[in-house]
Amino acid sequence: MNRNQRYFSLVVISLMMIVLNMDANVMSPTLVMIEKEFGIGDAAIGSMMGLFTIIGAVVSLFWGYFADKAARKVLFIAAILIGELPCTLTAFAPNYPVFFALRILSGVGLGAAYPLLYSIVGDMFDERERPSAVAIVTVAVSVGTIAGTLVGGYVGGNGDWRTPFIVASAPNYLLVLVYWLLTPEPKKAASEEATRDLVAAGLVYPKRLHLADYAGIFKSRTNLYLFLQGVAGSLPWGSFFFINEYLNRVKGLSVANATTVFLVFGVGMLVGNIVGGQVGGRIFRRAPRVLPAFCAATTLLGAAMVICIVLVVPASVPELALMGFLATALAGMTGPNITAMILDVNSPENRGAVFSIFNLTDSLGQGFGRFVAGSLSGFFGLTAALAICSGFWVVCAALIVAVIFTFTADMARHHEHLRGVAREMRAAAAAQGKAP
Repeated sequence: MNRNQRYFSLVVISLMMIVLNMDANVMSPTLVMIEKEFGIGDAAIGSMMGLFTIIGAVVSLFWGYFADKAARKVLFIAAILIGELPCTLTAFAPNYPVFFALRILSGVGLGAAYPLLYSIVGDMFDERERPSAVAIVTVAVSVGTIAGTLVGGYVGGNGDWRTPFIVASAPNYLLVLVYWLLTPEPKKAASEEATRDLVAAGLVYPKRLHLADYAGIFKSRTNLYLFLQGVAGSLPWGSFFFINEYLNRVKGLSVANATTVFLVFGVGMLVGNIVGGQVGGRIFRRAPRVLPAFCAATTLLGAAMVICIVLVVPASVPELALMGFLATALAGMTGPNITAMILDVNSPENRGAVFSIFNLTDSLGQGFGRFVAGSLSGFFGLTAALAICSGFWVVCAALIVAVIFTFTADMARHHEHLRGVAREMRAAAAAQGKAP
């Protein structure tokens, strides 16, 4: 895959993820309408969206395993369609049980796409390029979440909560066709320094994932800490599902103003993803061990500012927008660098499995965030619920600090593994009379 093909594939994949992730938040601005029509409350929605995320993540474990067994391009397209078809059909749900079932099916597709996404990106870009490439797909996920909120708020703002589900899913039917026809299947280990030239010469990376290898994944302390921080770090983001309702019901903003403020929050997250990826890449090239410290610091600062917004900032659109932008920009710097670090300590054959586990822990946090925020809202109100959930970023930062002491050693072991595989590839080629 040449440079143009790599970047074209990255663009198409990113666009597909934008559209797929619109589904996750498209109902957020119209929750009041949906709850009224089906006769349900915040707790029911919180539970449903928790299952939306968690069940999808559990299913993604199977997709992550087969990422090393089948064509990832086909699996990725299948995941997209599994997510989008139910999303379209949600617009026609006649009652809450059907609505509930279609939402869960959409979550399955969303969860299945993640391990494939990062496995593919990891094989297209090397260690120096990965922070920027990962930042792009992370931004795409964030853009999708924001775009879903905008579609729900602006298209559904006139009282029609159904049409946004069609708008949020339709573009991916065309993008799936473009991806199938115009992008090549990525070659495993094509971006690793030790194996790059061998794969380019036509040799096939020989290692395959086995069920026994899952135990080895958890032996890496960097993996273990980053999996755990995924639960704690994603819980506050999951609780943000209720931000629109909080701004509308608690702060007294109109649906349109609440959606606009949420948009500014989202733009801050995008800026944080982009800046975090760029700064993280520079830090990695100079001193890899400093990268986890950078992530821990931005996470703590983001937590402090979000708690301040919920408890202190008055119901002023300019003040809420400014503080929200700064808070989500800081918190958003962490994500792409966490993903890059996981890629940097795991071999190509393990990455699908690793990211299915990481997606599970991430999704557990997202799902618990929605469930906890929805449940606590019923007891203490949304203000307390969002403040409590935001405090989990402190736990996340503590776990990232632990990575400072494991990252470089685990990365060195990963490089040694790849050099050993490269020697095997050369020996096999020589035995067959082939010159790599």
